[in-house]
Amino acid sequence: MKFNHYLGAAVAAWLLAIMVVVAELFAPFKDFLIATFSHHWIGKAVIVALAFVIGGFLLGGKNPISKYSSEDVAWYSTLGGLAAILAFYVFEFIT
Repeated sequence: MKFNHYLGAAVAAWLLAIMVVVAELFAPFKDFLIATFSHHWIGKAVIVALAFVIGGFLLGGKNPISKYSSEDVAWYSTLGGLAAILAFYVFEFIT
């Protein structure tokens, strides 16, 4: 069974961005993470690590459906996730 760490990282990056936004907008999700893992960031780290491993194995033999390599998809996903988190906090807390 192959493992594609690039696509696993892409899955993890987008999941983290989604969880950060959802945890800030939907308090019960953040409370669930705190109750289950003792801190919401520990919960996000555990879930993202699992997503990395599961996504890497599920997408192990796959190639992205685009002109971009798996490595490019991982980089763009990581940068896109970071940009999404930054944009959310700028929009939500500064404006």
